[in-house]
Amino acid sequence: MLSVICPVFDTEASLLSNAVASVLREAEAAAIPVELILVDDGSSRPDTLQRLAGLEASDARLRVLRPGRNAGPAMARNLGIQAARGDWIGFLDADDLWLPGGLAATHSLMGRLDVEWILGRHVLLLPSGPVPAPSLTEAMGARPACILQGEALTRGLIGNSWVHLGALLVRRELALRAGGFAEGLYYSEDVLFAIRLSRLTPLHVVDADLYAWRRAGGGLTGSPMRLTGRWLEIWRAAGADPLLRGFAREIRWARYGALKGLAKNNLLDGRRAAALGFALRAFLLDPREVRDLARFLALWPAGGRAHASHYSKAEPFITRGQP
Repeated sequence: MLSVICPVFDTEASLLSNAVASVLREAEAAAIPVELILVDDGSSRPDTLQRLAGLEASDARLRVLRPGRNAGPAMARNLGIQAARGDWIGFLDADDLWLPGGLAATHSLMGRLDVEWILGRHVLLLPSGPVPAPSLTEAMGARPACILQGEALTRGLIGNSWVHLGALLVRRELALRAGGFAEGLYYSEDVLFAIRLSRLTPLHVVDADLYAWRRAGGGLTGSPMRLTGRWLEIWRAAGADPLLRGFAREIRWARYGALKGLAKNNLLDGRRAAALGFALRAFLLDPREVRDLARFLALWPAGGRAHASHYSKAEPFITRGQP
């Protein structure tokens, strides 16, 4: 059986229904028994609560867990893993979609005893339509369908945050052995989870689109908290993780890149003092990169509107005007 875990926090009812339907459709198409565990992470919206109750009553494959408080997606997913009855675990965000044919592309691998986790591609679901997302195999110069393993895989995951949890399938036993999700993190807990998995067993990559990541609307993805130091917490946690000893240089470089991204995006958002603070923290982390600091200071007069990518390749993120 496949257990799919979906944290829910005040998700618009129609988006939640579409997300659920996409998983059930794929399970039926691939003829795989499935349970979908919806973990209510302290929702208060009436339409969300009504839709959760309606979904639970409508299909025996759906289960709703209600821990009774908002503690973030890491805790919600850990509760789902503990409650799961399936040998395999899949993941879903409540406003995203599983893509047609994705689960069928993984079916043969799921039946092999030597396979413990599987990665497919994801697409970005923009208001204008879906577009391909960068992939781990592209970043690592690997074939679209391959086996990635060892230190090269760990380094690739540390340097590439575009691996999406929704495009992963993991054996429940492996998820438990990895310790689940770090509950102190509100951002990138899924990235740290994947990095930890890479220290335990090879990753099997399929050449198929599995998941659509909605890149508009509310939720943590669109929260102004992304412009704060909370975006850095993953690298503090990674640096203290016993499984990741020996990767201090890669983690330090990832933290440096994250600081530059925060400096760039705070400047683009008009938060000039915060932007300067993050740029200086990046420089202090690696004073050899004085040219990067010079590039940032050159952006300052125009508020970063021109040539910001010369300083940081981080995805632009602007909250100005958002509620």
